[in-house]
Amino acid sequence: MIRKRHLVLTAVLTAIVVWAVTSAFFVGIRIFDSEDSLLRARQIIIDNYVDPLTDEQITKLNDAAISAMVYSLGDQYSSYLNAEDFSSYQEDKKESYKGIGVSVNFNYETGALTVISPYDGSPAQKAGVLPGDVITKVGDRVVDATTYDAVIDYIKNGEDEEFTLSILRGEETLSVTVHREVVKRQSVAYKMLAEDVGYVRVSEFMHNTKEDFQSALDDLKSQNMQGLIIDLRNNPGGYADTVIDMTDSLLPKGVIAYLEDSHGRKQYFHSDDEALDLPMVVLINQGTASASELLAGSLKAHGLATIIGEKSYGKAVGQSVHPLSGTTAIYLTNSRYFTPNGDCIDGIGIEPDIKVTLAEELMGNLSLLEPEEDAQLTKALEVIRGKIATQE
Repeated sequence: MIRKRHLVLTAVLTAIVVWAVTSAFFVGIRIFDSEDSLLRARQIIIDNYVDPLTDEQITKLNDAAISAMVYSLGDQYSSYLNAEDFSSYQEDKKESYKGIGVSVNFNYETGALTVISPYDGSPAQKAGVLPGDVITKVGDRVVDATTYDAVIDYIKNGEDEEFTLSILRGEETLSVTVHREVVKRQSVAYKMLAEDVGYVRVSEFMHNTKEDFQSALDDLKSQNMQGLIIDLRNNPGGYADTVIDMTDSLLPKGVIAYLEDSHGRKQYFHSDDEALDLPMVVLINQGTASASELLAGSLKAHGLATIIGEKSYGKAVGQSVHPLSGTTAIYLTNSRYFTPNGDCIDGIGIEPDIKVTLAEELMGNLSLLEPEEDAQLTKALEVIRGKIATQE
């Protein structure tokens, strides 16, 4: 009897142990859902890798995981900013920096580093770099997804003050020499082109662009401006609040544009009663992107400006920076913008009302051209003078 009890007790204890071990095993597998598995995977690696991980290795682990998540979106404008990238991003927002003065877009899938536009008066512009050029090599450094960060760092911080860019322009391969310089970002230039036609070139939208733009308009109006040409060619965009305020100064009361997020929530931007109330022409080309397309698209939708030039770049999505720590962040596309009539030109671009092409060799030197050398500007002058004449 005692032996039977002993056997029964042993069997019960064995069952309990087996149940406990089995349960623990399955709990280890099932207790974490798909969201928690990211943290669990990280902890498994840290706790169980054959060699203890250093702080540097753990940082690389975190960077790789977050970067992969953002990359999986397949969005060319979203990216993870590690400590080095975030520092570069903040540096790029300064009013001056050392480099070659060019706005680019990098596609991680194709490895293509495409020029959106060179800045006015920049080393890149002086060297003949054009919108749409694909930079394949910087010096002896081939540009691809694995070398992109190092290439950008070299452009800004390399020891060589002069280096070559290998460029793919259509089917032609070119090599140009550029000088690294301190690039001062002056975004507004203006002048009277004729006794009654004002001209304002906006190369990008920085924080002080609104004030400089308004000062330009005030000065031109004091010189009896009767019509305005706004030149947005090779303008890669910039701060949304700046372009909204500038567009407000041109439009009468109405909708400037609206944003829509992933939840379908819309944010409308309205202009007040004050407006320029003069005939306008806007110049665009394939280097006209993002915020500059918002301004051109809004004026076109309201029928207040004739758009002349070539089809614009086609970027109508907005990004915001989401800090993860003091040194890292996610740069994420979070909304699309629409013109007042509900058009989203992302991936499409704005078609000009009057198409006028410009020779490739002139596109990168717009600010250096005389009016008679610039076919697009010549057409703009013709159109604006016709508009002024009909109002007299």
